[in-house]
Amino acid sequence: MNNKLIKFDDVEGKVYEIDDWKSNQAPYLKNHFSERLKEIKKEYDSLLKELNWNKIVYESNILFEPVVGREYYLYKNKQNSNFMSLVSPSEWDNDSGLTFIASFKQDTNKKWVPVEINTNE
Repeated sequence: MNNKLIKFDDVEGKVYEIDDWKSNQAPYLKNHFSERLKEIKKEYDSLLKELNWNKIVYESNILFEPVVGREYYLYKNKQNSNFMSLVSPSEWDNDSGLTFIASFKQDTNKKWVPVEINTNE
């Protein structure tokens, strides 16, 4: 006897080989898992990006208690240290020696959400 599974149809008495449907459905299943893995990878990459930004912000010098929903600005100073500020880039003198990195708002979970990212940094 071969290794195929056999199913009997009780009503008509016909015999079907169950392996016949596998080759038809396998590509759909493979596609489903491939697409799902792509979605998970995209979500993972997004989560890593959020984590990295939050790590940068939390490791920066913050001399105030942030208020949820208010916008704050992340800069790099002449000593190459990051700090958060209440002052927007347009409010600084041009010769301040500061490099604007990004602006953020903190959500209710205390997660920093980028509002604007300086792509030139």
